[in-house]
Order: sequence, then C-alpha cells, then structure tokens
Amino acid sequence: MNIKTALSPIPRRALVLIAAAIMILTGALPARAEDDTATGAATIVYHADLVASLNPEGLILTLGGFRRWSGPLDQEYGIPSSSNKLGFTLSVSPAYAKASAYDEWQPAIFAQVRLQGDLYRFFGEYGALLSFPSADSKYGKHEVDALSGEEETGWGRRVLLQPVLTAKAGPVIIRNTTDLAYYRFSGRGPYFLEWEYDTLLKDGDFLLNNRTAFLMATGKGSRSDTLLAGPFYEITHGSHADITRQRYGVQVYWTRPEPIWSFNQPRAYAQIGMNLRDRNRDNEAFFAAGVGFDF
Repeated sequence: MNIKTALSPIPRRALVLIAAAIMILTGALPARAEDDTATGAATIVYHADLVASLNPEGLILTLGGFRRWSGPLDQEYGIPSSSNKLGFTLSVSPAYAKASAYDEWQPAIFAQVRLQGDLYRFFGEYGALLSFPSADSKYGKHEVDALSGEEETGWGRRVLLQPVLTAKAGPVIIRNTTDLAYYRFSGRGPYFLEWEYDTLLKDGDFLLNNRTAFLMATGKGSRSDTLLAGPFYEITHGSHADITRQRYGVQVYWTRPEPIWSFNQPRAYAQIGMNLRDRNRDNEAFFAAGVGFDF
C-alpha cells in the first residue's frame, strides 16, 4: 500500500487492472438489487473506495461487490439481526495489486466473523516486494528509499480470519476487531516488508492485529446523515520477527443514506493519531483518509 509519494505515477499494469475491474463491475455484472430486509432476502451491492495515508505514505483504490442474505430486522436498532455476505474485492496501488474473496457471517447483531483469502501481485516498484536480512533491520522511510531498485516482482498469499465484537454502553458504541493472518511470499527474504501493517514478516509468518474503538453516533432515522467519531487503540504483532507496534488516535466515519448524483451510500472516513510504540516512528503522527460509495 505504501508509496514514496501519493503523487507517484501508477504503473501501466496497475492502470490495466483498474480498467478491467471497472469494466467487470459496471458492465459484466447485473445491476444492483433493491435492498430487502425480509428474512432470507438477498441483496447485491457493488462498491468503490479510495484511501490515502501519511507516515507511511500510501494510496490504494478498491473495487468490489458482495451478495448479502439478511435476517429479520432488529426492532431496537432497525438493522438486520443476522446476515451472511459472499464477496470479492480488487485493490490496486502503485506498488501492488490484490484480489480477495471472503465470506462474512453475522450470527447476531453484536458479533460477526470474516474468512478471507488474498492473492497479491507485487510490481517490483515503490518498496514492494522488498527483502531485509534480519528481524533487527530498520525499515523506515529512509531505509526503504535507500533500497530503491532492489524490489522484486513476485506473488504473495494471505489467509485472514477477522472476528468483530460490538457492544453499546449508553451512547457509546464499543467495537473490537481482531485480524489473524497467515502469509506466504516469493522472493529473496528471509524477511519481507508488509505494507498494510507496516512490519517485517517471514514467508509462512503469522500476524495479529487488534483494534478497539469507542464511538459516539449522531443522526437518527433512515433519512439522516450518520456521523461516528471517537478514540481508538491498535496493537500489531508479527510472530517470527517479534515486532510489536502500538498506536492510538481518533477516527471519524460519515455516511449519507440519500444518493449524491448516482452514487449510493456516499461515505468519508479518517484516522489521525500517534505511534505510541514503533521501531521506526516512535511518537510520530500518522494520518489516513478515504472516500467511497456504492453503485
């Protein structure tokens, strides 16, 4: 996901993948189904998101779709009490492309779990696929810049298990997300820079990431804008390199139920915070923001 600058040119192969994804989503697939919350009803949704980040710098476009089967509405919250999603995403950055397929099961309103498989194609540019000799290696911006030209083209695979628990204490929504991931990489190694979590991993490595957010919500009713905002804390640990990162900050999520032009469910979201514990970025600020919509 990382690049040297958010304005770096996107490689031709990335543009081809973006164009192919847009053609698939807008031409080869059927139109978006009407939303229906009756028991057993199915809904088809396609979506697009663009996310950029600073420290580390990154830019990624994601296109995808899913088919959702929803249970009956919860009378208190007005959302389905259970659901199941089968979906896919195609993501492209200047450094790599990623194809994903997933099954997301929500047995109750407060719990869901996602099982996802990912296939990466690294372009051999902008720090991916980049090898490091040991777990003690520095992998900050200066070190990555110094290794420019040593990237390899190659493949990566990931299996992700992601349980999510949600609770409500008065006006506060508490959301805890855990990522349990297993990685395989081609390349020299023995350690590789993994851009999404900004850490070093080995071929056949395991990663744990846990995020807890405390959010206040504004906006009620099906026609009101919704704004969620509040603090969060995140910890990431890579198994073989024994690298732990801790971050904290504030995140904001806004969405509107009414379309803007032909874009359904327009949304914007952002995170800003500090690196509490990071080998390369102790006490440095970070920022990420994105926009998206359904169609």
